[in-house]
Amino acid sequence: MSLLRDERGTVLVLVAAALVVLLGFGALTIDVGLLFLNRERLVNAADAAALAGVQFLPGDPVSAANTALYYALQNGIEPGEVTVNVSGDGRTITVSTARQVSFFLAPVLGFADTGVSAEAKARVGGVEAVWGAAPLGILEQTLEFGELYTLKVGGGCGEQGNFGALALGGHGAGNFEDNLRDGYDGWLEIGDVIETETGNMSGPTKRAIEDRISGHEGCTFDNYCQNCPRLIYVPVYRDLGEKEQGRHEVEIVGFAAFFLDGVVPGQGQESKVRGYFVEKLSSAAQGLNGTDFGLRTAKLIE
Repeated sequence: MSLLRDERGTVLVLVAAALVVLLGFGALTIDVGLLFLNRERLVNAADAAALAGVQFLPGDPVSAANTALYYALQNGIEPGEVTVNVSGDGRTITVSTARQVSFFLAPVLGFADTGVSAEAKARVGGVEAVWGAAPLGILEQTLEFGELYTLKVGGGCGEQGNFGALALGGHGAGNFEDNLRDGYDGWLEIGDVIETETGNMSGPTKRAIEDRISGHEGCTFDNYCQNCPRLIYVPVYRDLGEKEQGRHEVEIVGFAAFFLDGVVPGQGQESKVRGYFVEKLSSAAQGLNGTDFGLRTAKLIE
């Protein structure tokens, strides 16, 4: 009988030890998994909030912070679990999240809860490269948002046969018309040296601009539909002087966005293109460190 009691005692000890091991594995499986789940939720919420808020920078840091906070709350973050800060230069927004996670099984092992946190930073800046630019440009200068600018002059106004057109990917009126209607099928970068396109090209200009505006007559420079074709991206350039056959070489120093006001046929071969200078956050661009002419990109930097 004594031997039997000893065996039962040994079994109880082994069972107790096994239960501790099982609880340990359970704690690892359930509670660690819970930690990872909460961390992932914090990361996703912080990323979404930062990307939403950065779209208002650099011009409206208050709306940027409020929007980021709203998106964090909409993604399951409690008010006391999130802080939002905008940098002094108004170009970076930081969303920090943190919460305490209560364990299910780990308290048996002496662990009640722990904290998890996540942080996301998003920054906005002037673009360094653009896809789909219009074959028009504007000389480097101080530009005023909402002002109407002439991007291509009419006949009789060109200097040595240059009317404001750029030769992108080739020369000729046909190439110019295609690029003006659909955008240049390639990347342009700050530092690229390109040539101007000579000739007024009144007919190609008029057809391409009218095609872009068609169906979007109701859009305005301060209220236009998403991906409106009346919104064009153009290089801001520095003139390097005449090259040959009246063409000039120009160096791209930045990029700007304009809302097409239309084309003015005028008299004879005139075909003037005008556009309103606007701010735009674009996905058809790259880089954050270009000179800021109002056309910008934004991305998570941490």
